[in-house]
Amino acid sequence: MVFLGIDGGGSKTSFLLEDEAGAELGRVETGPSNWLSTGQDEARRNIASGIAQLKTLPGIVGAGFAGAGRPEGIHFYRDCLANLLPNAKLFVETDAFISYAGAIGLKPGVLLIAGTGSIAIGRRRNGAMIRVGGWGPIFSDDGSGFWIGREVIRAALSANDAGVAPKFVASVCKALRIQSITDVSGAWAAGTLTVQSVASLTTLVLANPATDHAKRILGQAASHLRSLTQLAIARVGLPQCRLSIAGSIASHPLIRKRIRMKFSNPDHPPEKGAIIWARSQARH
Repeated sequence: MVFLGIDGGGSKTSFLLEDEAGAELGRVETGPSNWLSTGQDEARRNIASGIAQLKTLPGIVGAGFAGAGRPEGIHFYRDCLANLLPNAKLFVETDAFISYAGAIGLKPGVLLIAGTGSIAIGRRRNGAMIRVGGWGPIFSDDGSGFWIGREVIRAALSANDAGVAPKFVASVCKALRIQSITDVSGAWAAGTLTVQSVASLTTLVLANPATDHAKRILGQAASHLRSLTQLAIARVGLPQCRLSIAGSIASHPLIRKRIRMKFSNPDHPPEKGAIIWARSQARH
């Protein structure tokens, strides 16, 4: 039996092919497949492109997608994969779930993920999965790249109002490609300022962590991520459970040090986690 693991996100889609014994048969990477951000047509094209490049077709597929958090997302991806692989058994979940399976396996624990967004995923002794956060940049995702970028903009606006730190304000404008920091609201409304461009401002504070703005923002981000993890641990109900960490923000040494919790690195990437989960489901 050949297994396929898919990790589909907003920037790329990764495919991992393995045989029954777990030997790698091939890897493929294509463009984004989050249907909510890229649209259905592009998501389908990138998934189809990846499968078309496989050396052999799988009998069992485990897949996790960033847009599979709601029933209509699960339906979209199952339909897409069923059309491409009509003879395969399909198991579709969220990208956060397969990230957990890759990082920790199917054992109890907590995985903190913070990149553009933030979420903590936990698994209880009985196999039940819990989540804390991850409800999007507007109402949630505290401590994430977007949250950090938004705080950078807030700091720049305050500095502009006070007539101080002109170099800092200018650096933010340059990064966002706007003439004046007061243009941010209009740029957001027009769509020229996006979640990704706001999140990209994390590079400013991570590159200059000793500044007053950076110290405050990075400290608060780490505090939010620590609280997210602690709440997930409480809901899992195992104070000494394994903790793992993933994502460009949470894994950054400056943030990880400030969180002040002991995390292990993920055992495997998400696409491998998708296979681990698919193997467990296929046995049932």
